[in-house]
Amino acid sequence: MPEEVLGKGFGGIVSCDCYVAYNRLEAEKQRCWAHLLRDLHALKEAHPQHSEVQLWAKTIRELYEEAEAFTAASARRRRKKRRELEARLDALVRPIAQQQGAPHRVLAQRMRQHLLEWFVFVEYLGVPSTNNLAERSLRPAVIARKISGGTRSDKGSTTKTRLLSLFGTWKLRRQPSLATCQHLLLADCP
Repeated sequence: MPEEVLGKGFGGIVSCDCYVAYNRLEAEKQRCWAHLLRDLHALKEAHPQHSEVQLWAKTIRELYEEAEAFTAASARRRRKKRRELEARLDALVRPIAQQQGAPHRVLAQRMRQHLLEWFVFVEYLGVPSTNNLAERSLRPAVIARKISGGTRSDKGSTTKTRLLSLFGTWKLRRQPSLATCQHLLLADCP
């Protein structure tokens, strides 16, 4: 689905979670730290007496906080910091990803699989470390679909998603919805 929406030639950076459908995208990706931090928290909750798990999760969170706090005007310094953070993250997850029976092994393997996609936000200004904005933007439509039971047809679903996209874009651009919609509808009329 992401490939269908963005197309093969998408040249931007995709902010996403670790859902497998995003793996096929050829675009550069920033994996969502909010999702990862929730997973780390759940891991700590599930293993409160496991000091290695507790320390590991804490250290990864501190690495993220360091990345969030990093500021540099120079593109070269940002790129260098990204590579440094990736190397440090690899040193944290590599041994755990290979450790049979470790309670944090699966999470370490996921982090290692996407190793070069956790600190993209450090290198590129304006790229968020999470996909929270996108998820919050979609939430009202998801709730409305659940309450109403959907549109009951493919054509209705397509129409509704296109309208939601248009009106959402106009809202973000602070364009008046009614006037912008009228302009769009009358643009092709003689």
